[in-house]
Amino acid sequence: MHYGGQWNDHFLTKEQMDNGIGNTDVVGVIVTYNRLALLKETVGAVMGQTHPLRKTIIIDNHSTDGTAEYLASIGGNKAIETVRLATNTGGAGGFAEGIRRAALCSPGSGLYSLPSRIWRVMADATVPAPDAVERMVPFMGCSGVGFLNSKVVWTDGSLHLMNLPGRIDDEARRKATLERLGLVEGCGAEPIEGASFVSLFVRGSLPREIGLPYKEFFIWSDDAEYTERITRHGYAGLLVEGSVATHKTAENYAASIDTVPAAAAWKLYYGERNQSFMRRERKGALAFFFSQLNALRLHARKIRRRKLPKDEERKLLAACRKGLLAGFTFRPRVEYID
Repeated sequence: MHYGGQWNDHFLTKEQMDNGIGNTDVVGVIVTYNRLALLKETVGAVMGQTHPLRKTIIIDNHSTDGTAEYLASIGGNKAIETVRLATNTGGAGGFAEGIRRAALCSPGSGLYSLPSRIWRVMADATVPAPDAVERMVPFMGCSGVGFLNSKVVWTDGSLHLMNLPGRIDDEARRKATLERLGLVEGCGAEPIEGASFVSLFVRGSLPREIGLPYKEFFIWSDDAEYTERITRHGYAGLLVEGSVATHKTAENYAASIDTVPAAAAWKLYYGERNQSFMRRERKGALAFFFSQLNALRLHARKIRRRKLPKDEERKLLAACRKGLLAGFTFRPRVEYID
């Protein structure tokens, strides 16, 4: 499988280039909580893009580390809108609010018109390359594309395990998707089925069409659910490898039972609960019940195979069980924009 490592814009038609560059109107969304130093780095990287954004919306999840004062100091910039939430709503709540505001951010009509894009950056740990937006531009005008995703790397340049896109394994379906989008092999973009919220571009009409991400998810799997929802509505996703963002987490680990550290057990609870909800939406009641029992058995086995200290093992097992149990009654609602 070939991925265009270079920006091969000559593989796109003139019409596609014109549609992409001529009509893009990108609004950025940054969500932060108590990571002031990284927030400043991210804001600098976003404001320094070679393809300028019309506006950047920064959602502060009620930080207590001086973030409010910093945002107040840059609030006079007309290209920046700052919002301080009354409580910490997690990444999911912050992105839902940011996307809602971005979807209403359009000249004149107040509507977010096609083919505008909302660029979501997990602000307090993500630094996009200077040309991250510019590399996306040629693909923004592709009809049928619902989201675009940058290649996300860790601080050492390796792929970030938390942000690996959902690749299409079926070669025939992958090629058919490229053909449907009017793209060719080696164009610099690869069809995908899911992606994380780290440097994700979303078609501007989608928040009205399919609703906002589930704010009740709080953290983990909100991105998987939302991009899955986009593809269920008939849109395709594209990974644009020429567009790169660095996710500056302390460790390079995936949001999974296999690698999550015990210190992040509280995040595992939300991940298991949210994934359980997604399974329940796809399965009948009886099938879901047995899938939960099976997940508990498999997850417990995976945790024990990691040979962690007993106290760490207990933390992860407890979070896993609690999340799976909560999945039986967790019922978030899709919020639409009026």
